[in-house]
Amino acid sequence: MTLIDSLPPRPLEPQELTSLNRSDAFELVVAVESDGPARGVLVATAAWVKGVAYDEASGWSLVETVELSDELPRIEGLQACEAAVLSFQDSENEA
Repeated sequence: MTLIDSLPPRPLEPQELTSLNRSDAFELVVAVESDGPARGVLVATAAWVKGVAYDEASGWSLVETVELSDELPRIEGLQACEAAVLSFQDSENEA
């Protein structure tokens, strides 16, 4: 099962983000938005960071994956994925 397949067909509620953070599958799960249901989510493990975004027409989409290394720390992966999610959301709003 892929990350996208494991998400519900709607934005995530804050308590769902908390549950994902407590799971063993991920080290960090954080919403891009500051409040309300999450339509943009950053998911991190020790090896990668992924940015996913939700829109009504197509559901969840994987918009960026960054492989982490000694040369590319998690914070840079999170920043790159956040920028990709925000760009995706901006392009969806323009359509």
